Amino acid sequence: MQPFILTQKLTDFTDWLFPAVDKFPRAEKFALCSQVKNSVYEIMRLSIRAQKARNKLQMLYTVDVELEMLRMLLRHAHARKYLSTRKYELSAVRMGEIGKIVGGLIKSAQGRGSNSS
Repeated sequence: MQPFILTQKLTDFTDWLFPAVDKFPRAEKFALCSQVKNSVYEIMRLSIRAQKARNKLQMLYTVDVELEMLRMLLRHAHARKYLSTRKYELSAVRMGEIGKIVGGLIKSAQGRGSNSS
């Protein structure tokens, strides 16, 4: 898989997610809303670094950890009813796709790093 696919999926996900997050209650604008957006931006930042880094594997694991953090934040938003069930399900599907791409890139990087895979 090409890293460009990851960048494109993240951009599409961001374009879809941010309008939903912007509808969170005013009390959450500077808390949960900011955390979700910062997490997405961090995933994008890390994915770009992973494309450029010599040690891609370590960066990709970091992307995976941040993706899990985003999942937790969106789960929390859904539990608090800031995110509808439909939007939560769509976000889970889209994050699943992103996770599969990251997993494929990790496997690819592991294959280059060692022959024992």
